[in-house]
Amino acid sequence: MELRQLRYLVAVVQAANFTRAAETLFISQSALSQQIQVLEQTVGTVLINRSKRGVSLTAAGSILYQHAERIFGELQQAETAIRELAGLQRGELTIGVVQTVNDYLIPALAASFAQRHPRIKLLIEEAPADTIEQRLVAGELQLGLSFVPSSHELLASQELFEERLALIVRNDHALANQQEIAVSALDAMDLVLLAKSFCTRRLWEESARLAPVQPHVVMELNTVSSILAVVERTGLPTILPALSLNDRSTANLARIRLINPTPARKVGLLWQRDVYRCHATQAFSELVQTATAHLREA
Repeated sequence: MELRQLRYLVAVVQAANFTRAAETLFISQSALSQQIQVLEQTVGTVLINRSKRGVSLTAAGSILYQHAERIFGELQQAETAIRELAGLQRGELTIGVVQTVNDYLIPALAASFAQRHPRIKLLIEEAPADTIEQRLVAGELQLGLSFVPSSHELLASQELFEERLALIVRNDHALANQQEIAVSALDAMDLVLLAKSFCTRRLWEESARLAPVQPHVVMELNTVSSILAVVERTGLPTILPALSLNDRSTANLARIRLINPTPARKVGLLWQRDVYRCHATQAFSELVQTATAHLREA
């Protein structure tokens, strides 16, 4: 079994097609198919199901694919460690961030990191929490900013702060001057919310179920910035993290603390347990901890 063949297997799975995989690998489709067949002969079983609808992994193929991802992730970490040992001050840091945190926290952090480490290329990838965990395990991300703790045994985590949801309204709304409001008071209220695929929406709906209330969702959008723009233009309230109004030109908006219950979750750093953490990863982690220290005390 050769690393080249494992790389070919990963490429086929990720492309879900032999033709596209061959293009990304800059080899012919026939050469790719031949190498996959050799790999199957080596392990003694079929790894990929081939059909007109595309390709899919067999049970054995799924096992080998998971191990191959980990192998390439560890090889990349080894290369990073060696470069740092040689004193090179360059490289890449790839971080996965959930959308709400990306919206209110990352712009300032990214700017600060770039000023301190101008030769490190910072790659920020927004993704759902479960996707971030999967990509950390696969070695595709070096660090995650997501919700903690993780249930995955291969991931370690460090809590940073608690993210609480709030009712956000325009300043001319009847509730704008209130400091807090019970979730039960939102029954039948018209709201604009994130789509159901977002953890924020699911957290809110669980709180509404416990209250219990049934707000009227009149609009769903996929970004925090677009929701806040709609709130400013229409006066429709929304439910978002209270921190969404931090460091933003939102003089026309007010946040109202939700109680009984207060929808909240823990935000923290995630990384793969027992692997080398490069200098850039450690530097970004320290920067995040410093930048969010005041939020832990809030």
